[in-house]
Amino acid sequence: MQGAICYPGGFELDREWRESGQSARRGAGRSLSERDRMQDRRDPLPFRGDGEPDAQGTRPPLAWTVIWGGTYSNLYGEYIPKDTLRWGYVFWDTVRLAGPGVWELLEEQWEDEWSPLDPRDFS
Repeated sequence: MQGAICYPGGFELDREWRESGQSARRGAGRSLSERDRMQDRRDPLPFRGDGEPDAQGTRPPLAWTVIWGGTYSNLYGEYIPKDTLRWGYVFWDTVRLAGPGVWELLEEQWEDEWSPLDPRDFS
């Protein structure tokens, strides 16, 4: 069903989640957003506890900060391993992520997909 979702003017939600949609957003002739520049510089984005986002909207989930090494990333969708996406890693709080084998699973799935690369180098 997700592939059939479409907005007026040809905007396809499915396309925006794929790598091609994210690359087109940053494509030639377009200026980088401040968040794109933060990603390119690998600005720090540390975990500051579970809870609601702060005024800048920058309270990232623990798993997000782990996979991106505590630095800024605005990549999503196809850049995240499918198995990791399936278990909804960004919705898990610190207590759940501390469960037996969870850290290892997160790290293993990330390394299987990307090690030794960083997907931000290709966006």
